Amino acid sequence: MQTKKRYRRAYEKDLPLLSTINNKIDGIIRWCTPSIHPAVPKARGIYDNDISISYHGLGNPSLNTGIFKEAYQKAAAAYGSDHTLFSVNGSSGSNFMVLRALKHQLGGVNMLLQRNVHKSISVAIEDFQIDATYLQPHYDNKLQIFIPNTTKEILDGLRENPRTNVLLITNPTYEGLSINLSGLVQEARKANPDLIIFVDEAWGAHFPFSKKLPPSAMESGADICVQSTHKQGSGLQQTGMIHWQGNRLSSKSMMDSYKSLLTTSPSFHLLASLDGTRYLMETKGGEIIDYLLEVSDLLRNGLDVLPGVEVVNPSKLKRQYDQIEFLDESKILVNIEQTGLTGYEIAHYLEKEYRVIVEKYEANNILFLTTFQNNKFEAKETVKSFRHSLQDLKNKKKSEKPSFPEFPTEIIKSVPSYEISKNKLKAAGLEDAAGKICAEDIVPYPPGIPLIAKGEEIQKEHINYLKALKNTSGLISVVMNDYNMRTVLTVDTS
Repeated sequence: MQTKKRYRRAYEKDLPLLSTINNKIDGIIRWCTPSIHPAVPKARGIYDNDISISYHGLGNPSLNTGIFKEAYQKAAAAYGSDHTLFSVNGSSGSNFMVLRALKHQLGGVNMLLQRNVHKSISVAIEDFQIDATYLQPHYDNKLQIFIPNTTKEILDGLRENPRTNVLLITNPTYEGLSINLSGLVQEARKANPDLIIFVDEAWGAHFPFSKKLPPSAMESGADICVQSTHKQGSGLQQTGMIHWQGNRLSSKSMMDSYKSLLTTSPSFHLLASLDGTRYLMETKGGEIIDYLLEVSDLLRNGLDVLPGVEVVNPSKLKRQYDQIEFLDESKILVNIEQTGLTGYEIAHYLEKEYRVIVEKYEANNILFLTTFQNNKFEAKETVKSFRHSLQDLKNKKKSEKPSFPEFPTEIIKSVPSYEISKNKLKAAGLEDAAGKICAEDIVPYPPGIPLIAKGEEIQKEHINYLKALKNTSGLISVVMNDYNMRTVLTVDTS
């Protein structure tokens, strides 16, 4: 027995990642990505069957030949597009592929976009020298979430920026909020028939398969979209798809970009998992999503009766914000402000004591993502674990919960982000940075959208916000060069 224990300790020490995956994942209750249905057709023998493009008879994924072409065509039919490609770097890689294709097709890209973009978009904007104009964002300070822009605001943005040739919409939001995308597409087409509408649909890979979910980007008439199939589409971590239709986007440019940026050694198992998820969702997607929403309702209703807990009501949220047309009710946003605890405390206690993993936590909120592997038993057990966690933590609570500042939303653009590197840069003291041009992206989590983007003017409200964050006991983290928030990287105009 002692020999076995010594061996196991050595195994865990020498193989920390492998031993964790093999021994410590089973048995957790996960309300987080990836969402993988137990019945999805799976690739067998990951080690024994690993193969590369050297097996020429299979074709080549980046060249869209052989079995890959056949799989792509079947996926296009299932997801309602004219063309589909598989990605093995999630929406991050897909976003780079799409923006590179647009850059090559259009020469100069003038893009209007919302503030809640993924970091891969902001990096690609700089790398491909895209002239980007952000819409003024909406932010709900209680729920600590981004609220979509209204159709009118987007159309006004197009009129105010007549050179815009690409409109980027993030739909749905992380929390599952969706606008009337088809209505926006129709109105935008009236304003500019040649406008290319690009939708980051990372959180909507399951939308095409149920009328109980928001309409998909392809159904709504967008030109192109990217999906993170691993998030809620039953694909393995890292997998995604790119869908496009019509002739506004050049298929030649898209294929050239795909060929250039897809790794020359993609995992055939990851690609095969996308073929499996397409088949599952195409044949059983409706009934699978019906059960998914039943589990979600069970968890939502169970959490909503706990003391101090307020589960965000989808109907109430729609009444509060007219631009929210649909909600993905597999997402459950829980406000715990009245418990006197923080999302961080509750989420970590759930993980440590009950092996319950949530999708994300913030100062005042916790987001549960109902996945295809969740069931009704897990929903009931999670409610029990949440109740016990509240009781245990309140008994241990000693300090007061910190207050959180409101998120500044005004944007003053000075120069394109890609121009910043041409200037001399200087780390300015936070107190002295007002009026200077920011030379870095400053992103607080939550909400995970830029407080200030590279090339924008630093305002006094930004400085006050960052100063206030220092009093939140680290419950809001900030991604910036100086993690101590003493200095900000700026353009040196001296």
